[in-house]
Amino acid sequence: MDTVWVARDVQAWGRFDPADESVQMHQTPEPGDQELLDLAAVQTILHGGTAYPLDRMKAPGDALLAAIFRY
Repeated sequence: MDTVWVARDVQAWGRFDPADESVQMHQTPEPGDQELLDLAAVQTILHGGTAYPLDRMKAPGDALLAAIFRY
């Protein structure tokens, strides 16, 4: 991702499998889970992108994350 906006006042627990790029989300943290919004922000920064925190109330629609992808 080039740029990501991440809701900072919520959490999205689950697992990301980089082998098949699948995501499993859970309502509450389970053993082995990661906070997926933090993961998206960190991975964006590590790959040269920019991450911005966003108040949940200012997020578009019901989204917890918005992004601009590179192509």
